[in-house]
Amino acid sequence: MTLRFNLGVLVMLGSLTLASLSQAQEGGLAMKAPAGGSVPAAREEHEAEGHATGLMVQARIQSQSGLLSLAGGGTGFLVGYQGPSYSLGVGLGLSRIGVNSGGDSAALTLFQVAPTAIIDVWHSKDGRARANVVASAGFARASLDATVKSTDCPDGTGTGCTSSTQDGTASAILIPVTLGFGGDYFFSRNFALGAEFGLQALFLASASTSSGGNSASVDAGGNAQFAYGALRATFVIGD
Repeated sequence: MTLRFNLGVLVMLGSLTLASLSQAQEGGLAMKAPAGGSVPAAREEHEAEGHATGLMVQARIQSQSGLLSLAGGGTGFLVGYQGPSYSLGVGLGLSRIGVNSGGDSAALTLFQVAPTAIIDVWHSKDGRARANVVASAGFARASLDATVKSTDCPDGTGTGCTSSTQDGTASAILIPVTLGFGGDYFFSRNFALGAEFGLQALFLASASTSSGGNSASVDAGGNAQFAYGALRATFVIGD
């Protein structure tokens, strides 16, 4: 009798243990199923954005349909933030042209800083191809440094001549304004190639000259407009 009772207790305990294990396994599968289903959805949504967001560095090759193209007009780099559908950054440009002939020399330097906004107006379904408008307004300084060599012969015979050099500088403060339309294609989430075209205007804010230790401000005003085109490569450091 005692043996049968003990066997019955063991059978009941074994049944309860098997039932508990079965319920635990079913509960674990139920918990894993939503998590497993949500990961692909989140991944698909992440990949559908088409590009990463974060620190942006954009290299630009730009040309103008005017004399400013001789000095490499336009900013050469854009550094800022790449958002989901916009970019905000600061454009930087530095150009220099030097000429030296027969003892005379001249150097033209152009430095530019231009806060820039790029706003997407269209993107493809996968988010890789994007069209955008570009607007910027900034500060530019152009300076010309020249050295002129002169020879003075008092008797006109070519003897007793003296040579001298004279240095002179001229500088101007300009306000560059740009409005353009462009597009990019992201070959990966962190790299894109694109192109841009539009109009750029330059407004003269002030000008000054200096020669022989004397400097003076020039009371002058002016403006110029150029059509421009640019190729751009964008790197995004982020997820």
